[in-house]
Parts: sequence; structure tokens; C-alpha cells
Amino acid sequence: MAPTDGALQLVVGTEQLAMCARLPPVSRHHHAAAAIIVGLDHPLGFRAGATRWSRAVLLAPGFTHEVEVQGGRMVAFLLPPSAVDASRMAPLRELSRGGDWVALGQALQRGELTDFEEISRNLAREQLDVRPVDPRLQRVTRRLLGTLNENLPIEELAAGVHLSSPRLMALCREQLGTSLRAYRRWLRAFEVVRHFAAGNSLTRAASMAGFSSSAHLSSAAREHFGLRPSDVLSPASRRNIVLVGEHRPPCYR
Repeated sequence: MAPTDGALQLVVGTEQLAMCARLPPVSRHHHAAAAIIVGLDHPLGFRAGATRWSRAVLLAPGFTHEVEVQGGRMVAFLLPPSAVDASRMAPLRELSRGGDWVALGQALQRGELTDFEEISRNLAREQLDVRPVDPRLQRVTRRLLGTLNENLPIEELAAGVHLSSPRLMALCREQLGTSLRAYRRWLRAFEVVRHFAAGNSLTRAASMAGFSSSAHLSSAAREHFGLRPSDVLSPASRRNIVLVGEHRPPCYR
């Protein structure tokens, strides 16, 4: 059965996500990875001081903004955090192939998108001059992905890639637009969705993903997504969540 018009559709991997939903107002927040945001029904308003209206945009990591959805459906394609160096891109860039992104969002809404391959192809067709993050930072992010519950100290992570702690922290701020601690929370949020899709309550999913409490998860969700977890996830939505195993897409070049 095809999903209803406003039903949530989610495809979630270990470090990227595709979502289509009819959402409440999206409050001030910033992502820890580049994101493609699409207005499925009409242009969306992106407010960061002034408001810019667009149908499909690429947002840089760390760019603080709000989104005016005006009752329409919003599509978010959250890219792997290692994919795009924030220091080498504009905070907000309108995509030239907006119709392709709307079509991909419609496929997601119909439940026809089950992996991230077409997202990669669409982005390649945009021919954007973007570069992946520093290889040393990529190694750190991969290590964090495999040790989300361990809270590895910054000194250990830095030593593993032959950097000083201050240099690693600066590189993370510069290229991911956030701190390593916030980046780890970002990855844990993806784990929450995966555990929730498996049948766990939000409280249990938060604990399994490494959050100290539901309040901790709610705070992180507002910081990174401008929404509460309950704004998106409900028991009825589980059937519309597709989990993509350990798939790690290549960096976009």
C-alpha cells in the first residue's frame, strides 16, 4: 500500500539519511553534515537573518538556519559527514537541477527509494565544485562511527592520525562546522532511528544509542534538526522506515 500524503518516509543508514514528511515549523538549528533540502509541494523559506525561498538547496555543515515549511512536505537528504568540506562551500547554494531533486523526493514519498545511490548520482550531475574533508579527519570520523558508545578522548583520536588535539579540534570546526562531541551526537541520532525502527521505544532507543536520557536526545535533536524526536517518530511510522545496513557511500567529488 502506498503511504498517505503526509506520512513520514525514512531511509536511514549509519551516517546518512533521506526523509520526507509534513513537519511543524523547523526551529533554529545546524547540521553536522552537508544537507540537501527540498520543498516537495512548493519552495521553502530558509531564514538566517534574511529569508531566502528556494525549491532545492545544498546547505553547508554548521550553517545555522530555520525553515519555513508553510504546511508543505519537506524532503531532507543528509549526506555523510565526511563528504563535503564546509570551508570550501557557500552556507546555502541553490541547486540547478531542482526538478530532479523534487522527483527524487516524490520517489521517496512513494516508498520507492530504498538506498542512497540515486542521491549520489543526482549530486554528481549537479557538477558542484565541492571536496571531501581532510583524509585524517575522515579516519577520525570512521573511528567514531565504530565506537559511538565509548566516548574516546580527543587526545587518543588526535594521536591516531598524528595531529595535536588543538589541531584536530580546529580541523573539525573548520571542515565539519561543529565540534567532535557534537558530531558524535549527530551520529548517535542516526542510531536512535535505527533502534526505534527495530521496535524499541524512543527512551530505550536513546539509551541504546548512547544518550544519557530522553531529555539529552531531545536537546540534541533540536540543536541539529530543529525538531523534537516525537515530531518525526511515532509507533505508526515504523513501517515507513527503511534501514540500510552498513552501507558507506563514497565521498562526493
